Amino acid sequence: MKKRHQMKIISFKRFVYSILCICIYCNPLFAENVKVGAYHFPPFVVVDKNNNKVEGITKKLIHEMNLLQKKIKFELFLTSPSRRFYDFDQKNFDLIMFEDIKWGWKNKDIVASNVFLKGGEVYITKADPSKNQSYFDSLKDKHIAIIKGYHYGFANFNSDEKYLKNHFKIQFSSYHEGNILKVIFGRADISIVNLCYLRSFLLNHPEKKNQILISEKFDQRYNHTILARKNSAVKMSEINQLLSQMEKSGTLSRIACSK
Repeated sequence: MKKRHQMKIISFKRFVYSILCICIYCNPLFAENVKVGAYHFPPFVVVDKNNNKVEGITKKLIHEMNLLQKKIKFELFLTSPSRRFYDFDQKNFDLIMFEDIKWGWKNKDIVASNVFLKGGEVYITKADPSKNQSYFDSLKDKHIAIIKGYHYGFANFNSDEKYLKNHFKIQFSSYHEGNILKVIFGRADISIVNLCYLRSFLLNHPEKKNQILISEKFDQRYNHTILARKNSAVKMSEINQLLSQMEKSGTLSRIACSK
């Protein structure tokens, strides 16, 4: 009788174990995690250091990708423009969004998604009756305010600080708004600003619109892709499928800047 009771207990334990295994396998909370590198790059990534918060289009895109499937759980990993390559090499993240392979990624072991968003960066200067579009024809002898660690077309996408300082009159900063204000207050001659961010800034500060002259030409045009480490947990075909689903449903146009 005692032996039969023990056998029942063992059978029950096996049954419970089997149920737990099924639950663990099926439960989306146990999906494989993939870290997504992100650095302050408004409006795509907006880092509020004072409140320790991250907002922006990247966060919204990750949320939508997690809703569409349960195989992979995409999670933000905060880095910086200069440190992102080191963090990638250290395998602190396997995926990064709103990137272009020419921004220092050519020699990395990565694959790129289909282009899912286009955009660009323009030059701005303080508005003045003596200035017109020809002011942007040459950057020689002009003080240029740029973001440290970013890649710019005028410098052939070379982000090395020594190179930039040796070839141009560069002022480094960390925020687009600060660079716009430097131009307005005459502390810099020119800045290069993400057009999507510039539109948002002027929408929130309409009084500044007449204080700046915006170039008609682009410093560079964006072909935004998602870059992923080769042989990572998520396949590029799966990412492209998710992007395609979001484009067809209108999700991409809803959360991203207009082209």
